[in-house]
Amino acid sequence: MLNIWNLLSTIPEKDPETGKLITELTIPESLLYALIGFIVTFIGIVIIIFIIWLAGLIARKSVARKKASADMQAQYGAAHDALADDGGISEAERVAIIAAIAAYYESENAAVSEFKVRRIRRI
Repeated sequence: MLNIWNLLSTIPEKDPETGKLITELTIPESLLYALIGFIVTFIGIVIIIFIIWLAGLIARKSVARKKASADMQAQYGAAHDALADDGGISEAERVAIIAAIAAYYESENAAVSEFKVRRIRRI
């Protein structure tokens, strides 16, 4: 039976074609190179996973922002549609009602609102 270690030890010292020295690779060196390769591969996979996770997070936030914008436009559109029919309301009353609605929505979104409508009364 032929021993593999004997075959590996019969590597010539110089390459016959180029004349360069052939260095022997020991088992600890090969294990070290394999370990370094595993670590580099693992770190690369972790980086790729992080990049994909980050792209997904950005996409989710973008979709949520667009949905919130669409919801806000729907709310303002509904308020505008409610005021669109005349119903005997003058232009000044419409402006006051729209200002009150805008102040209400602004106070929901901001901590302190500079403009507050206390009451609306018919003149």
